[in-house]
Amino acid sequence: MSFSKAPLKRFNDHVGCAPPPGTYDPKHEERKGAASFDKSEPAHAFLLPPSPSRAPCMSPIRRTMSADGLADGGSAKKEKTAMSIDMKQQKLLEKEILGAAAGEQDRRLQALQDDLKKAEAKLLAAVREKTTLTANVTSLERQRAELKKINEFLKNKVSADASKKRINSLTMDLMEARNNLDAKNRELNVLRVSTEGQVKALEMDIKEANDNLMALTERNKDLVEDAKHRTEIREKQEEVRVLADYLDSANEKIQLRVPITMSLTRTMALVCVHCRQHQSDIERQMARLEDELRQKEEETQAYRQDFDLSKQVLRETEMRLESQELELETSKESVKHLENQMKSVNEELQAAHTTVHQQEAELSRVREVLRRTEKELDERVAHLEQRCHLAEEDRSMTRTEGLNRAEELKAEINALTEAKKEEENKQIQLQEEHSAITEELTKEKVTCLHLTVNGEREESEQKMGQLKEELEEVLGELAVLEGEEQRRRELLTQNREEMEKLQTENMGLEKQLNDTLEQLLGCAQLNAFAAEKNALLNEKGANQEELNKLSDAYARLMGHQNQKQKIKHIVKLKDENLTLKQELSKLRTQVFCQKREMEQLKLQLPGSTRRFDPTKAFQHDKENMELFCGSFYPQSRVC
Repeated sequence: MSFSKAPLKRFNDHVGCAPPPGTYDPKHEERKGAASFDKSEPAHAFLLPPSPSRAPCMSPIRRTMSADGLADGGSAKKEKTAMSIDMKQQKLLEKEILGAAAGEQDRRLQALQDDLKKAEAKLLAAVREKTTLTANVTSLERQRAELKKINEFLKNKVSADASKKRINSLTMDLMEARNNLDAKNRELNVLRVSTEGQVKALEMDIKEANDNLMALTERNKDLVEDAKHRTEIREKQEEVRVLADYLDSANEKIQLRVPITMSLTRTMALVCVHCRQHQSDIERQMARLEDELRQKEEETQAYRQDFDLSKQVLRETEMRLESQELELETSKESVKHLENQMKSVNEELQAAHTTVHQQEAELSRVREVLRRTEKELDERVAHLEQRCHLAEEDRSMTRTEGLNRAEELKAEINALTEAKKEEENKQIQLQEEHSAITEELTKEKVTCLHLTVNGEREESEQKMGQLKEELEEVLGELAVLEGEEQRRRELLTQNREEMEKLQTENMGLEKQLNDTLEQLLGCAQLNAFAAEKNALLNEKGANQEELNKLSDAYARLMGHQNQKQKIKHIVKLKDENLTLKQELSKLRTQVFCQKREMEQLKLQLPGSTRRFDPTKAFQHDKENMELFCGSFYPQSRVC
């Protein structure tokens, strides 16, 4: 036998194991390495492995001898680490993608849940509407069934008993409709009463505003009285001028009367004592005025709080009026609904009457009796409220009477068959008149209701407009009052400063008086000056009594509880401020007069310089003093 020779082994051939899978290529006929000497069967060539790491059966000697094998092992580890990192990154990316997808799904679920809730709400609303519609449909079907029953009842039973029962049922329906109308009228009356109460409250507010106006008018009257007082003050000023002339003439004679100097010194000492007492009284008055101002400021704060409360009450009244307007609109709609129901009832009654006329020509006389019974029922409707407990007995009695009357009417029908035609014509005319009268009555009632509701609404709107205008006026007045209070505070600060200046000037004048009293020569006519001083002090005592009276009135008014009293109290506070200002002006005039008198006494002293020395025209004080002081005392004559 001939065997094929084995191929020669080369240095790059695999030894000890078969080639790895995938190296055989049956399609290729080429061989790797040297030429094969196979003569019988051509051996399949095998491919080299792509990497030595995939050759598990390679000998360890060859692997150690080759440097490429070592490099290939390190690269495999690096590839494994890179693959693990890539896998981790892919997992993280997948987690992020899954988280984003889960968030989107949650959002979609929430949106779907919201849509479901909205759909459920819509379904609930639709179900409610459906229930209301079904209720309306059932009520309409009941009414339709009742009407069908009524028609069948009228068609089947033509006798007097059936007609009487039907008439009784119709009268009962009319009674129910009238009762419904009475209930609606009562509701309207309740609404009117409530609106009238609110209108009365608003009228009370209007009265309070009118009282404010009256207080302002009283204030104007007080201003007129102040003008009168000013005229009286001017007259007194003229009298003071006359007295000043008399004193000037007396001062000229003082130089001739030297022996009475001691008495003059005593009188001047008394005058100084009086001046000091006067200053102490002024200081007391200033302290009292400051206390009163503090009390007034506290009262103004309380008034502001009350005003804020009144604003809130007005807002609440406006909200109540708006709610009442809404209730009026709903009542109008209910009245319209009742009108439609009355129209439908009237139409049904007309249809029933026509069917009765067509099918029951024999019951002409019965209808006249029905008219009589309707009149009686109308009379009884007014007394139903008193006879609620006896209604069932009355109904039974009316039924028995109706049956008896029906029997009597049958006898009359048999007796009066000849007069049917004439009576039918009359009945047709009377029915037309009755229908026209009922329509007119319903129209008149509806028009009356509309007119009353519209009139009340217009009146309420007018009153609201008036109240708003009065509120604006009151707000303006309060703003004016606040401005006046600020002005008063400024004036008080100015008055305090001026009082301090006057006190300093009084101290200087007292020193000058003490210096001049040692040099003055007495005069008997200065007793008149002391008398005038006493008169001024008496006037001051009268003013103090008036102030005490005002303080008593103020203490009485501290217990005010009404806004009207508060406004009157504010007006009185204004008057008190005016009186205090007048007192301050009087005190200023007194101080300036004292200065003037001191200067005159200095001039009358022997050896004193003249007032109008031309050599000292630009060194001495000027002649022109302040107006309110110069108006009281005339200027001294130039020698």
